[in-house]
Amino acid sequence: MPKVADLPGRLRVSQYHRDHDPPHFHVSQAGSDVLIAIADFTILRGSIRTSDLAVVKMWAARHQADLALNWVLARAGLELRDIEYP
Repeated sequence: MPKVADLPGRLRVSQYHRDHDPPHFHVSQAGSDVLIAIADFTILRGSIRTSDLAVVKMWAARHQADLALNWVLARAGLELRDIEYP
C-alpha cells in the first residue's frame, strides 16, 4: 500500500493501486485501517478517534485535489505523488 503522507499522531495515509470504488484513501495507525471517501471525507469502513479524524479531515480538505489526482494515477497503475502535511 503506497504511502502518500504521514500526519501527526502516527497517522499514515495510503492509496492502493487499482483499488475499488468509491474513490477513497486509507488511514492507518497502530494496526487499524480506516477508509475515507475523497468526495466528502466520510468514513467508509473502520473507526478512528475523533481527534485524529479532525486532523485527517483538515489535511484532506487542503489536499482534496491531490488525493483525487492520486486516485486516478493509482487506478492507472502509475506512481503516486507524496502529499505534504499540512
